[in-house]
Amino acid sequence: MEEKPVVEVGKTVVEIVKLPKREMKKCSELEGLSIHLRLRDSFRGIFIESFEELDDVIKVLLNKKIVDIVKVIDELIKKKSIVEYEL
Repeated sequence: MEEKPVVEVGKTVVEIVKLPKREMKKCSELEGLSIHLRLRDSFRGIFIESFEELDDVIKVLLNKKIVDIVKVIDELIKKKSIVEYEL
């Protein structure tokens, strides 16, 4: 899988990725291109292979409930109100 950085905004990186040919029991998929959206310090992220997938990601990230949850999480982190407990 080859990666080529396209855009970096804050801690977010978007790359064009060449996907390898995939072999499955019933069929195979040819090589393809995808957008890989990830945080700068992470190798994991999401692969977006169509405009429909991108549109869904945009809609979910702009959803009021998600925005409100992230704001609360951000405030808790700033206040250091989150305590980790060892199990």
